[in-house]
Amino acid sequence: MIPKDQGLVNLADGDLDQKVYRIYGLDRFKALLSSRQDALVNPSMWDDPFENFLLEKTEVRDNTTGTAIPLKNLAGDWYGQCWSLNEETDAMWRIYSPDPILKSGVKVRTTIRKIYDNLKRIGPPEWPLQFYVGKIEYINQDDIRQLMGNITFAEASQGGQGRGFAELMCVKREAFKHENEVRILFQDIEIPQPYRAKLGVGGIMNYDVDPNRIFDEVILDPRLSDTDSATIKNTLSRAGCRLNIEKSALYDSPRFTIPMS
Repeated sequence: MIPKDQGLVNLADGDLDQKVYRIYGLDRFKALLSSRQDALVNPSMWDDPFENFLLEKTEVRDNTTGTAIPLKNLAGDWYGQCWSLNEETDAMWRIYSPDPILKSGVKVRTTIRKIYDNLKRIGPPEWPLQFYVGKIEYINQDDIRQLMGNITFAEASQGGQGRGFAELMCVKREAFKHENEVRILFQDIEIPQPYRAKLGVGGIMNYDVDPNRIFDEVILDPRLSDTDSATIKNTLSRAGCRLNIEKSALYDSPRFTIPMS
């Protein structure tokens, strides 16, 4: 069934209040507190080189002339940001916070609804459909090749709308299934009337975020010492963070009491 909101991909209205999580580098999070701006990035800047298989590597074959038209130019019109439905995993900290001191990770919690609604605040309701939020569907590489072999450009473009492309950008290889990812997406198009230029520059599109309103809590790297954790907590509070800040208990050793016999 097609959701009421055409910007939802693999999600229904009832899914929007699910909690999602993202790890920022400490310096990046301090900058976010100061500027109250976050950024979506072009898919070409994502870690997985297979991510941009749709727009970067795909060609459209004109059946009349036999010529191939690359879709690479369309790749520059898309921006996204990745979140996870996983509250916490060892892999998340080790990937996104590789050094527990110099690159300490700051994990934030929010909901799908909050990040999606905040993204849509960029433009008024009369703008064309440009905002999407999708849950990633993980399939094997052979199935991805079959998917791309059976789809036409007309089906993907859906009469000039971006939804078909957004759906394909919510497909990822099974090797990344552990990420349990949710992705916000924006199609950056020039609007003729009233005129509005594209918003992204150099593969980055900045947009307003009030972290104290959009995020619900801040969790620090579990590998930090209590002293370093207290120092970072104080630093973030001075930087303007009014959210509850705690150190992750992921690696805390549990205590047990067992009977003698």
